Amino acid sequence: MTLPALSLPALSRTRLALLLFAAATAITIAAQTWWAISQDRQQTLASETTNSLVAVRLLEEHASQTLQDAVHALDRVARAVQASGTAGNANPETIRRIVATHDIGHSRHLKALQYVTPQGLSWISSPDYPTHATQASQHSHIQYLLANPADQDVLVGHPYASPYDSQWVIPVARTLYGARGEPLGVVSVDIRLSYFGTLYTRVAKENNAAVTLLSDEGFILARSPFEARYVDRDVRNELRMVTMGGSAVEGTFDDEGFLDDDDGAKLYTYRKLSGFPVTTVYARDYASVLAPWERRTYERLALATATIALTVALTYFLTFYIRRLERAQDSLRESETKFIGLFRDSPVAHTLVHYDSGQFVEANNTWLQKFGYRLPDVIGHTALDLGIWVDPRERADMIALLSERGLVDSFEVHHRTTTGQVVTGLMSGRTFYTGRDKLIHFTLVDITRQRQAEQEIRELNQQLEERVRARTERLEVANRDLSVALDSVRAMQTELVRSEKLAALGSLVAGVAHELNTPIGNCVTVGSTLQHQVADLTQAFDRGELRRSALQNYLDSASRGTDILMRALTRAGELIGSFKRVAVDQSSDQRRVFDVQTVLREVCLTLEPMYKATTHRLELDLESGVKMDSYPGALGQLVTNFVSNALQHGFEGRSHGHMHLRATADGADGVALVFSDDGVGMTEDTRNRVFDPFFTTKLGQGGSGLGMNIVYNIVREVLGGSIAIASSPAGGTCITVHLPRCAPREMPATAG
Repeated sequence: MTLPALSLPALSRTRLALLLFAAATAITIAAQTWWAISQDRQQTLASETTNSLVAVRLLEEHASQTLQDAVHALDRVARAVQASGTAGNANPETIRRIVATHDIGHSRHLKALQYVTPQGLSWISSPDYPTHATQASQHSHIQYLLANPADQDVLVGHPYASPYDSQWVIPVARTLYGARGEPLGVVSVDIRLSYFGTLYTRVAKENNAAVTLLSDEGFILARSPFEARYVDRDVRNELRMVTMGGSAVEGTFDDEGFLDDDDGAKLYTYRKLSGFPVTTVYARDYASVLAPWERRTYERLALATATIALTVALTYFLTFYIRRLERAQDSLRESETKFIGLFRDSPVAHTLVHYDSGQFVEANNTWLQKFGYRLPDVIGHTALDLGIWVDPRERADMIALLSERGLVDSFEVHHRTTTGQVVTGLMSGRTFYTGRDKLIHFTLVDITRQRQAEQEIRELNQQLEERVRARTERLEVANRDLSVALDSVRAMQTELVRSEKLAALGSLVAGVAHELNTPIGNCVTVGSTLQHQVADLTQAFDRGELRRSALQNYLDSASRGTDILMRALTRAGELIGSFKRVAVDQSSDQRRVFDVQTVLREVCLTLEPMYKATTHRLELDLESGVKMDSYPGALGQLVTNFVSNALQHGFEGRSHGHMHLRATADGADGVALVFSDDGVGMTEDTRNRVFDPFFTTKLGQGGSGLGMNIVYNIVREVLGGSIAIASSPAGGTCITVHLPRCAPREMPATAG
């Protein structure tokens, strides 16, 4: 059965339309967001321009009112002077008193009044200080009015620091005229610069702006935020002064450095004061102006990005599921094709059967070929109808087991083919549903040949058991014979080892006896000489012919003879003592604490007769103070075998040879024994077999083949150490033995 599904072309068209819709949506959102951001920026700038014009108008109104108050103060002074009847320069003291008594304390923004005579003498009066003379005539606006008395306009001068308290002020001056219009000097009023600064600072702080009061002549009167470096700065050469010098009363423009040292573009708004050569300038940098717009822009971009991301994610998931559906359809078709192919061409027999009726629904080629049926012959029939079951009770048992467990595995059955042949098989079954139908999937594995082979194997096993029983009896007889032979070999090996040790001891005795011949012969000679001399001396004494000279000769001879006798006897005593110790150590398994240097010197002393008559030499390099708790006899037997093998095998065919024995401490708990010779060496085969029992290169020439095997056993089992041989043809032999200073506590019996 197959599930209904959309066709692949329809799914592909749906996915393409979805992708196009997502792309169009993303483009629309991006375009709308960009348009909204652009419109918002324009509105933000337009709103800022409007707000700036409102602010600069308010500032202009305030500045005009402040300057107008200063002009009114000047007008009151002028009227007072005219009313006093003073003419020309006749009485400047009267004018000075009028200026000094004029009250400006009611105006918090007016700081002082000044009067300057036509000759340049000036006095200043302030509510804070009494009237006093000053140098007001040095200011440019005073100098201009004194030089141009016909100019009746009010003049705003450069700001300066008050000489008596250093506060910044803005001077407003005009020419003072008498009752008949004659010039009487200049009267000036100072406006506190801090008055402008207080208001301008509040406006600038609230809006992050810069407010400037600018003279039309091109110098800065006041600025906020206040910085002394900006006060009275000359900006008349700035291009923007030309822009503001036009006929327009107010306006806006962009600039990056006008009236300011900070970097960055700013929006400037200006308005000219009516009746005064002063302009109010209001400036805000675009970063502050556009900050709200940038925040809104970030929010819009974030919203647009989130919307586009959501659209893309939704589109991705939809296309993903569409692709997944396409893959599922492809997989379903592939699975259906694979299942049909697997079912039809499987080498295992498969059948599909209705659970209730038992009728065949499907059967694969293997099953049809095995039982000799065609597919139309079995569809709609049961196995009982076709007579396939040899014993129908097997089917009943299998169906009961399937009903109980829901499955059955490897149930052995017997089926009959169309030719009457009985097939033994293992049947497995699983139930499953296809829609409303409940089916059983059966598989059958043919084990007919396997059962036949098992029967053959059982028969063969019985035959093999009989053969094994007979062979076992023969092996038991052979094992008994081998055990007897092995015991004989072990006894012979023990006897050969004992013989080898006795032979070495015999050789040692013969050598020592030979060495003793010389000192003992010398002793006999000296003794016989002394005996004859004593007899001659006795006869001379008996005859009464004993002379002093004869006695002196006898004493001299006796002294020399006893000296020779003692040296010979001492040498013989040393040889006999060493021989006794070595003989006792080699003929017994006595364990004791000994000095390695002493024991090895005594052993080598007893070995001298073996090579004394030849040109071969043994060199000793024995470290002193090395103690061992071990078996000195076994250690001496090692050295004896090393020297014997070197003389017998290593120096064969050579007139001279050199042997070297070195014993050193090997760490805190060991001793290293190295014996080397410069003999003929050994081949690799000989070196690999040198420790094997009964292996000898002198077979039939007196060699037993047990010497190095005994050495190996002594090192490993008695002394508890290790031995290694390095040798090559014509390269000599080096034997290295590592022994513990304390040998194993129990000496194995094989050491004897």
